[in-house]
Amino acid sequence: MRSALIALGIPIFLAPQVSFGQTEATEAPKPMPYDGAGEFGLFGGLHFFPERHELYEVGESPQKPLRSVAPDLGVRVGYFPWRYLGLEGEAALIPTSADDDSAQALVFNLRGHLVGQYPGRLTPFVVAGAGALGISSGGLGEDVDGEFHYGLGAKFYATKAVQLRLDGRHILAAKNDPQGESGGIASHFEVLAGIGLVLNPPPDPPPPPPDTDGDGVADPADKCPEVKSEEPDGCPPPDTDGDGVLDRDDQCKEVAAKEPNGCPPPDTDGDGVIDRDDKCADVKGTMADGCPDPDPDKDTVNVGDDRCPEQSGVAPHGCPDADGDGVFDANDQCVSEPETKNGFQDADGCPDELPKAVQKFTGAIQGITFKSGSANISPSSFGTLQKAAVVLKEFVELRMEISGHTDDRGAPETNRQLSQERAEAVKAYFVAQGIDAARLEAKGYGPDQPAADNKTSAGREKNRRIEFKLIQ
Repeated sequence: MRSALIALGIPIFLAPQVSFGQTEATEAPKPMPYDGAGEFGLFGGLHFFPERHELYEVGESPQKPLRSVAPDLGVRVGYFPWRYLGLEGEAALIPTSADDDSAQALVFNLRGHLVGQYPGRLTPFVVAGAGALGISSGGLGEDVDGEFHYGLGAKFYATKAVQLRLDGRHILAAKNDPQGESGGIASHFEVLAGIGLVLNPPPDPPPPPPDTDGDGVADPADKCPEVKSEEPDGCPPPDTDGDGVLDRDDQCKEVAAKEPNGCPPPDTDGDGVIDRDDKCADVKGTMADGCPDPDPDKDTVNVGDDRCPEQSGVAPHGCPDADGDGVFDANDQCVSEPETKNGFQDADGCPDELPKAVQKFTGAIQGITFKSGSANISPSSFGTLQKAAVVLKEFVELRMEISGHTDDRGAPETNRQLSQERAEAVKAYFVAQGIDAARLEAKGYGPDQPAADNKTSAGREKNRRIEFKLIQ
């Protein structure tokens, strides 16, 4: 029972405190409960008797357990000098009988207590006090004992004058021990529900003054009582230029404009695109976004990349290129004949052939060998490399890729690494001969680009090679 009462109390104390809603009256009603409130109420509930009670006339009749649960009816009055603290008195009658139906009994309880409460429309409270618990019975005699009680509960104000109430009480009274003698404390419990009246509820506040136009400003204070307005005086604010921006916010009161500040939007560069829409607000443009045309000659090459911005040309330089060889006409020595893209004199715009000396050192180069499994150039290769270096020095515009290749014996990644190291070794030789390293690229392809069948020794030997390739 004790745990049930505790569980009952937890939601009561955790319930949100809701005050009565404010009306539009000039004076808000007093919150309930309020200082100086008097209360009267009726209650009913259940009383739970302990087995070892002392509600009998000791020495005149035997102790008998009462029925464990009995109805509990009563009346209470209260006075709250402060809305947080008050006094209550209660009188209750509890009709019951002995547990074996051998005797009828009427238990009564007269008590008073302090009430501490947390005001709100839902008001939780605690009580603590003392009183007299007595019995009148033909079979148990007459007896009155002192009692102490405490409890908790909640009041709900249905109106300012009517409240509903729920209480849980723990009553401590005299106990009868197993030998039939008085001694110790017996615990009684009560669960009570009731209804109460506030004897002196506060008067209703006076009705609010009229507000004809419904703008929240009462007619006595409304300078324009028939025109709805959100202004403090009840009148619409002025708008001199009629642009929908009130004078108080309008920085251009004589010029109509729908802008938030009431002024026409700025156009700094005067191109007809206002600044907020102009992506180039400081540069006069011709495009819808306010910027200059990025491709005025309409050759699909924008100004930043167009070397001939006022003359239609071709990508990527934007200049005219009649023969379409990528060398624009201003630099093309053969405007009507396309350049031969072979890595030799590719910038003059004219067709040409590789010199025989250069042709000799393109493709797979015979005579360049290495020690087996290493990138050390065989001494027999230096003659061939020296002749290639002479050609590179003569034709300084040539750029060349040096590529290394292997057969497919061994791990592919190992072969690629070996072919890269061999290509690097050849490049290092040319650099040592005075060739600019920027003109040379070394790449190792390992077994990925075979020139012959790797199934024969002759094919594998052909696949182990160094190639020279001109870079355009």
